[in-house]
Amino acid sequence: MTYEEEYQRQDSVKEIIPEEEEAALESAIEASLAEDSSDSDSTEISDAERYAQLKSIAEALIFSTNEPLTEAQFLTVVGRHAKGMLAGLVAELNADYVHTGRSIEILHVAKGYQFFTRPEYAHALKKLFTERSRTRLSRAALESLAVIAFRGPVTRAEIDEIRGVESSGVIRTLLDRRLVQVKGRAEVIGRPMLYETTEEFLRHFGLSSLDDLPKHHELTREWGELQESSKESDADVQEQNGIQADPDDETGSDTEVGTGENGSRGITKIGTPDVTGDEHGNTEQFTVNRENKPLDSEQ
Repeated sequence: MTYEEEYQRQDSVKEIIPEEEEAALESAIEASLAEDSSDSDSTEISDAERYAQLKSIAEALIFSTNEPLTEAQFLTVVGRHAKGMLAGLVAELNADYVHTGRSIEILHVAKGYQFFTRPEYAHALKKLFTERSRTRLSRAALESLAVIAFRGPVTRAEIDEIRGVESSGVIRTLLDRRLVQVKGRAEVIGRPMLYETTEEFLRHFGLSSLDDLPKHHELTREWGELQESSKESDADVQEQNGIQADPDDETGSDTEVGTGENGSRGITKIGTPDVTGDEHGNTEQFTVNRENKPLDSEQ
């Protein structure tokens, strides 16, 4: 090969090599982009799987515990990276239950989450758990518990003053049932103990916090509605029985309309009996007649 031929061959090689290198570079870039896209897709799938796993873990934890599961307990299991996610996971679980027609739901009670059956299945549960039904709180216990819930922390003397009767036995019962607890001691003479409600109280009544209790104006409105309803009901009963109210009588006594021998109609007042309760202030066990005598007393 002559010198001129060799020179021409080298020039042609110089022209070809840059084109091949450029094509190779483009191929490498495309391959790199495809690899990055594949990595991104695998990351998205991994995140979705990780979220689904967290939702399943939350469901298992809430199902297995007897007490409401708090977010702190949830983070202890799954780690701090899931902070603030529990509420959203529970919302999605409840949506799944509704979509699939399940009979359960997760509610937020006592600063945590717990499984409950839906209200529409209560009739079936009552038939199954009739013999194992929970003992109801007495009226005295409910009164004391209401005072502690709305006014707490309070002393026993304050509870007695509001109820008008001695409450030590009732408070002991509430303590045994873990519905109230001792908060501390009041800074007064004798340093009496202060009582407040517990998380068991919130769980027992299905409350998230004491802020869920009815407000004063709500109770006042409902009390007024009950009084009006009671007055209307009493008026209907009196009208049916032929009894009319005396507008000049401020004592609340009833009046009875009767017919005399000569056909004239007269009004006879029926005095309201004085009903006195027992030493604890209970009046339900006493029944009196119009002469203010107990019906079961000796005549």
